[in-house]
Amino acid sequence: MRTRLSNKAGTEKRCFCDTLLLQIEKVSLSFAGPARPDAPENIRLLLINQCTSLTNKACSFLNCSTTGLCHQPESIIDLFLGSEFCLQPPGDSPTRKSVFDSLVSGCIPVLFDPFTAYYQYPWHLPEDHGKYSVFIQQEEVRQMKVHVVERLMNISVRDRENIRMFIVYELLPGLVYGDSNSQLEKFQDAFSKTINNLLGRLNRLK
Repeated sequence: MRTRLSNKAGTEKRCFCDTLLLQIEKVSLSFAGPARPDAPENIRLLLINQCTSLTNKACSFLNCSTTGLCHQPESIIDLFLGSEFCLQPPGDSPTRKSVFDSLVSGCIPVLFDPFTAYYQYPWHLPEDHGKYSVFIQQEEVRQMKVHVVERLMNISVRDRENIRMFIVYELLPGLVYGDSNSQLEKFQDAFSKTINNLLGRLNRLK
């Protein structure tokens, strides 16, 4: 869960979170990744087709097959900072680092496999997955029973705002690594959360 954004303290932290929420969305949703045409069971190509077929530019696609931009963290973060929803289909495995890139950018991750994030990170992500993400069954996408963009656009503005506020103010401090020179009394960064949970587990074993 390493990120290039550093944790901040006090007023500075508040201002940073406010800045994420006040980002003017250039697109409603985005996806960064290759199509994986050699894996027909993968839903990526379907999602890309849904995204690129929109005429109102509501979806932005960063093609990792033809550009080297996906190897530049700044390109991914800039894309997610300008998006409300970030599509996170499985790749070679269900887990995706990109989920955390979207969270630290204030973008709502849209998951299609529960093993992408729901079971592996109990110390850093809440059990109530609906607080920070949207889940759509990948089988429904594969069978074309759901149009992902339409499903996401049907989520009320209030619900979107609530999810983004939870991500930015509740989750984000515990997903980044703090600057050792900052005063972190008010916040637990990712390292502090991990150590505290490890110590708690050891105490329970005694």
